[in-house]
Amino acid sequence: MRSAPPNPRGRAQLDQLRAKIRAIEPESLAVSGRVGVRAKSGKASAAERLNLPSGLHEICPADYLDTPSALAVQTGFMVQQLRASGRKPPLVWVRVSGGQAQDFGAPYPLGLMQWGLPPDRVLLAETGDTLEALWAMEEALRAGAWLIGEVGKAAHYDLTRSKRLNLAARERDGLALLLRAHDAVGPSAALTRWRISARPSPGQAWRGATGLPGLGHPRFRAQLERARGGPPAHFDIEWKHETFHVLEPAPMAHARPDPVRTQNRRRA
Repeated sequence: MRSAPPNPRGRAQLDQLRAKIRAIEPESLAVSGRVGVRAKSGKASAAERLNLPSGLHEICPADYLDTPSALAVQTGFMVQQLRASGRKPPLVWVRVSGGQAQDFGAPYPLGLMQWGLPPDRVLLAETGDTLEALWAMEEALRAGAWLIGEVGKAAHYDLTRSKRLNLAARERDGLALLLRAHDAVGPSAALTRWRISARPSPGQAWRGATGLPGLGHPRFRAQLERARGGPPAHFDIEWKHETFHVLEPAPMAHARPDPVRTQNRRRA
């Protein structure tokens, strides 16, 4: 029995749907230049992996006490992406007022200035509950703003709502950085998920009489545990009040020879 010929109208609708899906899915996380520009080929370097494509990205602390570090990296990521893009979009910070999920205080204007983010560019929106916060985040993205959000361990933030946030950000070529709790579980549609922990800072020369080392630049371990279009990775990064610097491991100066290889050579 011969099958019926395909419906031309149905085939056209299917082609349109496939085109929309291809437009939503990123080709790679190897980004260069500005937010939303995707590399077509080649292996991404560490600096390129830290340059985020437009869409939704999640920042998670490795532990509860790493939450301030995650907030700092979230702010640093936003500053880096703003400078890389050369754009000046409205910036909205959305959080639940008095929320118990992240209890390390509200954004501090002087701290934002030290990280290169002028407080007068940030519109802080505090809501009564998580549902209102998620609604405000989506509306801000659809209006063309870039988003810094805090959802903590909220159960209302699920796969469906994360898809809406990611789509709203990508439709306006925007960026959404969302802070989750260290023990948050559940799937999401975020393009990347970063796990942040604090790292020891190098000592700096101290000019006082005691000779004690001064405070070094803040350092963090950024673990890319989920990435669409790229493998997981981890980076040690340092903030120098200008941008993130990836700390590449130094080559070994005096490597010990492999005893097994040395013994085989002697036998040969």
